[in-house]
Amino acid sequence: MISWPMEQHFSCLRPSQRAPEEDTMSSTDEPVAGLKRAYARWSETKGQDVQCWMDILAEDATLASLANGSGELAFTARRSTRSEILGYLEGLRANWEMVAHEMHDFVAQGDQVVVIGDVSWRNKATGKVASTRKVDLWRFSNGRVTAFEELYDTAQVHAAAMPDPTGDQVTE
Repeated sequence: MISWPMEQHFSCLRPSQRAPEEDTMSSTDEPVAGLKRAYARWSETKGQDVQCWMDILAEDATLASLANGSGELAFTARRSTRSEILGYLEGLRANWEMVAHEMHDFVAQGDQVVVIGDVSWRNKATGKVASTRKVDLWRFSNGRVTAFEELYDTAQVHAAAMPDPTGDQVTE
């Protein structure tokens, strides 16, 4: 087995070759830190504090949700401004109650951040719970969110939003 110091062969690993800004906070650290704060606030208030999201959105921010306004999930329709995104958040809070919201992986590259976690929401009309893996895609410009897209198990969410054929509500 050959042994050699990697720094000798890969200049990117040599400390003396690093630019001074590499030793400080990277340009992706602040968006990630801001998102971690917003997700923590969202989770601790069980989805009641929408200001944590409004504070980081640009005026012309867009929102895309995988359900895209289908069926019982009209509030998930595409949004094109900060005030329209507030409408999405109000629709979510009016129709659903947060059970759990744990976003645990944050991956940043350039102006984008991908956040992966697990969430559970109870539909207020049916009492059914949708639990799903969730992936959020964020794009930033000048420290503000310009685009947000959420991916989740739409079958689970639709099933929880659909009333039972008998009309009975689920009680848990």
